[in-house]
Amino acid sequence: MTDPQRTYGVTSDTASATGDNALALEEIERVGFTTLVDVVSVPLLARMRDSLDRVLVAQTANFGGEAGMAAIGDVATARALLEADPVFLELLGLPQLEALVETLLGPAALVMQQNGIVMPGEGGDHVQQSWHRDLPYQSWVSTKPLALGALLALDAFTAANGATLFIPGSHRHSTFPSASFVDRWQMPALAAAGSIIVFDAMVFHRGGVNRSSQPRRAVNTLFGIPLLAQQITFTAKPGMDAKIRRRLGLDYVPAESADAWRERRRARLQGDDA
Repeated sequence: MTDPQRTYGVTSDTASATGDNALALEEIERVGFTTLVDVVSVPLLARMRDSLDRVLVAQTANFGGEAGMAAIGDVATARALLEADPVFLELLGLPQLEALVETLLGPAALVMQQNGIVMPGEGGDHVQQSWHRDLPYQSWVSTKPLALGALLALDAFTAANGATLFIPGSHRHSTFPSASFVDRWQMPALAAAGSIIVFDAMVFHRGGVNRSSQPRRAVNTLFGIPLLAQQITFTAKPGMDAKIRRRLGLDYVPAESADAWRERRRARLQGDDA
């Protein structure tokens, strides 16, 4: 049988994939996204679905109802979920996701934002159905990722319910492609509930139109290098370990004064000496 990987005239290639994350890393680098399958358990998914529904209702009511949210283009979006319910902090401890974040962004990576997105059924409209990057308004590219999106499918992503669409390789080009290119190459990320789609934040993507009778729910956690600003300031929780504190940027809050900065530095140095 012919080897499907046999080549001719190739003088350089990527080293053979090794380790659990090798293929995922190569997919993010070349295509712009990868899918981690069945990462979140069924019981945890159920808790997160219930919590997202509650948080969205509460945040909507707190901001003047549907009309108030519509006025700022934020309907069907719940923000800073981990502040509203610590169940969403559990996403930061998933080993498969954490391995990709640390490899691509380094140990100092921060959570820039964590939003719940509810794509309405029956063909309803949502702002996320427009093509965008998760670092919006940027018309340039970098050789390495500056930020990663981690899109948890709380409900299965299917063709019927508007699975998120990606334009493969668009994180390597500064400009948005032509309509003809988009029509030919857009690719739905079909995924079972509990899977996480991890993507370079500069790859163009959009939510598909949900033509099913039920809403499609997801949680997008955006991780970035500490040069980027966080969307919302997170707060410490009792018992939070050092790694999670760092992920939430709690170790990088600007000092109030020069003396406060020096006190913080002294405390850190004394801790290193202990």
